[in-house]
Amino acid sequence: MEILWKGNLSFEVKGKKAVVAVDNGEIGVLDSGKSFTWPGEYEVKEVPIIALSAWTKSKSKEETEGAKGEETLIIHFIVDGIRCCHLGKLGHVLPSDVVNKIGDVDILMIEFGAGTNLDNKKAIEVIESIEPRSVVAMGKNANAIAFKDIGAEGVFPQDKLVIKSQSDLPDDKRVYVLLSND
Repeated sequence: MEILWKGNLSFEVKGKKAVVAVDNGEIGVLDSGKSFTWPGEYEVKEVPIIALSAWTKSKSKEETEGAKGEETLIIHFIVDGIRCCHLGKLGHVLPSDVVNKIGDVDILMIEFGAGTNLDNKKAIEVIESIEPRSVVAMGKNANAIAFKDIGAEGVFPQDKLVIKSQSDLPDDKRVYVLLSND
């Protein structure tokens, strides 16, 4: 499997049997012509997909009415046995029932830091609740400084992320990945 960052919140995930395009609130299986922009469970070309509703702002009691912002989708999908999760423009910590619906995650795609809906503190909490094996930054502010701000050191841009099997992913630590886009 190969993951390419296409800019902002857009990725292309190339598997052996399918190519998946995922962006804020949308997932498509390119070699089938099918795409989804609403919550639900789907399967296309042996790619299981779960799309869950989330919000661009926190829904906490301390905030004013209507502060939950716009709806976004959390999209969990599996390509070549690798479990990926794209958090869209998430702006809140996830309740435990949503974390349970997401399930196990190998690759977490998340936007966080300055100028995003998730500040560093919330991003760390979201990452810790999901417990992914790898974290891939996305968004206009995806850079090594953003990773350093959440405690990840030595992160450098790479052109693509290539994973041949789950055994390529670490069991005992979390890997932080910064992809460059063309």
